Amino acid sequence: MGDSYPSARDLVDDWIGECDPYDMVSSKDAKKEYFLTANDLATLMMCPVGGGFLPGLISTGPPTRYYLHEDLVNKSLRKHGMAGVVKKLEARSKREEKKRMREEQAEQARQRLMAAASTSTADGAAAATATTIRVPRDSQEIKNLRRGLLHMVKRNMGFKTEGVIVLPYYYGGAPKNWRIEMSGISKATFAALMYRPTDVDLESFVKNGAYYTEQHEASILFRASQTRLTKYFDRECVTQKIGSSVTVRYKPSTMVLSISGSAEMFGSVLRLELLFIVYSDSDKNKKNLFLLQLLQGMIQTSRGKENGTMSQTKYDNV
Repeated sequence: MGDSYPSARDLVDDWIGECDPYDMVSSKDAKKEYFLTANDLATLMMCPVGGGFLPGLISTGPPTRYYLHEDLVNKSLRKHGMAGVVKKLEARSKREEKKRMREEQAEQARQRLMAAASTSTADGAAAATATTIRVPRDSQEIKNLRRGLLHMVKRNMGFKTEGVIVLPYYYGGAPKNWRIEMSGISKATFAALMYRPTDVDLESFVKNGAYYTEQHEASILFRASQTRLTKYFDRECVTQKIGSSVTVRYKPSTMVLSISGSAEMFGSVLRLELLFIVYSDSDKNKKNLFLLQLLQGMIQTSRGKENGTMSQTKYDNV
């Protein structure tokens, strides 16, 4: 297997030539792909993208920072040296090769499950050529588990702590990412939750370190309609919906299941909380009254649109 690894020169050439010199890379990818830290990135020129406010003055949080590929390569070489970068690239290449092998083994096990499922159904010939396993019926235990997990997710949905005060009003932040954990989950339960109830040994799953990690569509994982994936926040007068894709992680050694994801926000009635500050200066009071009248007009306009052609405006979390 060692002969299949690329040479050091090839690794470096592929790493440098992966992008054009002036391609932009997000801060998250910059740390991962160039072996840098937040302090390293602070010394480089960056370009902010996104952030700010959506229509309705809903905060979307800070912008995403982007950096030049060329600057990241040079910074990484200055920090680690050519030998250090080669060592890290070789280690990553070996990890990726082992991961590919695990994925191939898991795919072979998945094909065996599909073949076994095909022989147990009346339409065996059609099932044998399918690319996915037929979705099985849930036991009552798994049905209750899916409902309980969805309830936990909704309880954990909310807003980022970042808000903004524009006197005399306060505006809440964007939807926060959520994460839940549940202990005491057996391998068989995890397999059934992932719609592979016969794979009690988890042979068809790819294990990375101590965890099995799966990406799943939220509506399928929770076996819920789109309506059941939403939560209404009365105070903010907005509705949040669980993001379309969620990450499921399972650690068999501790029997802990975790699910994480994001949320999208839908504008409803624009509701603003008054933090009215009384000033002794009459001019400042007039200014505050003007802002109050202006924002009350925005609320009425928003309500009018909801009652008219624009029943609901969707704001994707940036």
